Amino acid sequence: MRAALERVARAAAGHPLVVLLVAGALALGGGALALGLQPSTSTDSLASRSSAAGGATADYHEDFGDDAIFVLVREKLTQLTLTDDLGRLVQLEGCLSGNVPSGQQPYGSANSACAKLAELKPARVVYGPGTFLNQSANTIQQAVYARLGAAATQAARERTAAIAAARRAGKSVAEQQAAGRAAETRAQQEALRALQQLALDSGLKGSPSIDNRAFVSQIVFDPALGADQPKSRFAYLFPNADSALIQVRLRDDLSEQERARAIALVRAATEMPLFRLRHGGSYVVSGVPVVIDGLANTLTGELTLLLGAAVAAMALVLLLVFRARLRLLPLVLALAAAGLTFGLMRLAGVQLTMASIAVLPVLIGLAVDYAIQFQSRVEEQRAAGQHGAAAVGLAARAGAPTIATAALATATGFLVLLLSPVPMVRGFGLLLVVGIALAFAVTLTAGAAALALANRAPRAADAATRPRSRFRRLATVARPFAVLGTAIAAGARRIGGAIAASAAGARELFAGAGRALARPRPVAAL
Repeated sequence: MRAALERVARAAAGHPLVVLLVAGALALGGGALALGLQPSTSTDSLASRSSAAGGATADYHEDFGDDAIFVLVREKLTQLTLTDDLGRLVQLEGCLSGNVPSGQQPYGSANSACAKLAELKPARVVYGPGTFLNQSANTIQQAVYARLGAAATQAARERTAAIAAARRAGKSVAEQQAAGRAAETRAQQEALRALQQLALDSGLKGSPSIDNRAFVSQIVFDPALGADQPKSRFAYLFPNADSALIQVRLRDDLSEQERARAIALVRAATEMPLFRLRHGGSYVVSGVPVVIDGLANTLTGELTLLLGAAVAAMALVLLLVFRARLRLLPLVLALAAAGLTFGLMRLAGVQLTMASIAVLPVLIGLAVDYAIQFQSRVEEQRAAGQHGAAAVGLAARAGAPTIATAALATATGFLVLLLSPVPMVRGFGLLLVVGIALAFAVTLTAGAAALALANRAPRAADAATRPRSRFRRLATVARPFAVLGTAIAAGARRIGGAIAASAAGARELFAGAGRALARPRPVAAL
């Protein structure tokens, strides 16, 4: 392995420009691909469908629909249910359900949120106060109409039976009709008394309708708790006296993009002026799908934030601690490895999760470590007099096996995560193992090329005539003037110390200056 790693490093160091161009293009391409990574909003990353919990959850969603979007209506129930706001709530729930009655148009314009919801139909069922009260009134009305219909049928039967009995008794036609009417009236009166008793037993007042405040109040509120307190059995609709709850249970076959669009449309519908509550109420959209969607939308921003923080921290540490010519080279190599890793993630069709975001700082830290170790070995060879590809090859022979062993041990430790039953944890381990392999490969190729290019042996002519830096060139140019100034200062001190020997002091002054100017060092052009 030692010889193979050395050959790879020497090959990269032998063609540094080509290797750096290829590595840079791949890293930039991977970074560009990584920018298109889509965050995952599926709970499948937490529990696999093959597990007991995941399978049971999937079966539940198939039978009853996906998790519900909750629309919290913040308004006092007495204002919401006993005013015209109840009608607006009924309309909003109809809009959210996506159901448009035959021959009618969706609420709003053709491009409204209601029209788009009617097209997408993301809801499997909608539960809400308006729908509940409206269906309650309709159900009671249908029951009353059914009782009335049955009473009418029974009255007709009684009338027919009375007429037949009078005919058999030999009564006249007029007497037969009179007997029939009397029997019909008695049947109707009995049915009316039964309905009155039913109304008395149920406590219903007036016609069952959402426009009937007495009816709505009797359905919603519990006088034993207070005039404005909802009944406890309706807590899923009226959690307290100041709020109501609409549940939009989504279809289980929606894609992540369709689910995100449905959430956005529900929000847009609650903001339509048509459904704005007139008594100070407001809507708040929440629920598990909304929270997961919001979390997914922040993942991309978190990736950028974590990348910036990791880069800043690593750059600061390298500048303060790492004593080498190319102090930030390890960070550049780490960023290249990260770009390649997340670019491959995009090509593989893998989506961003919370765990994959956590890979980024860990990967950058490991990649910087590998690059620092390799660069330190190259610096040691440079200090020993080696340059270019020779220094890189010797450094690879001495240090690359150790770095490879450390990378292999680290990757093996993370491979254990593949045994986890949680898909997100397995994905974290696999992604980090791939990143470690790429980080080592980038260090041994692009790192070797960059170090070979920076540590080329200086030419003999340049070494003899050209200082290595601008500061050295400035120092060389200024050296004669510094010596001249020193000589002048020395002569001035001698003049001040012995006025009587001024002539000798003057000769000594110019003699010192002449000696300084007689031996100037070579002056190189700036």
